[in-house]
Amino acid sequence: TAAISVPSFEEGEYLTMVTKRGIIKRTLLTEYAYKRRGGKIALTLDEGDELVFVRHTKGNSEIIIATRQGLAVRYTEENVRCMGRVARGVIGIRLENGDEVAGVALVDDTRKLITITENGYGKRTDFNDFRIMKNRGGRGVTCHKISEKTGLLASISTVDEDDDIMMIT
Repeated sequence: TAAISVPSFEEGEYLTMVTKRGIIKRTLLTEYAYKRRGGKIALTLDEGDELVFVRHTKGNSEIIIATRQGLAVRYTEENVRCMGRVARGVIGIRLENGDEVAGVALVDDTRKLITITENGYGKRTDFNDFRIMKNRGGRGVTCHKISEKTGLLASISTVDEDDDIMMIT
């Protein structure tokens, strides 16, 4: 359900995982270093939940999690304690009924956040427009206004002024 390329298994680096129901988990990258023929369990999922995003982080990153209803939270990675491989994780963002995670982005103050909706509308926003939450698990602030015209939020990403964007339906 998610794939990530890892050049090496360095000490002090992490895999940060987020599920569609807003559960986040941070695990030391070194926990996955040794190969097993049958693979390794990386995350315990609740019934009906699924892994949607994995990011390689350094331990001091800031994360934005956005929902399909256009809400987003921003907090430091350190707010999510490090867990073992088979742990479930903790609440990263509280979701309204019927909502789910649309995307995760790592904050880079030299770049901007782009939000894209199902009907092709996009918006670039400075990361400074999102305050850093003291704790994880909040409902979030509006990152993109959702309407019948725009459709639900489809994805978010970190972009530069010079980046080209390709959207695939």
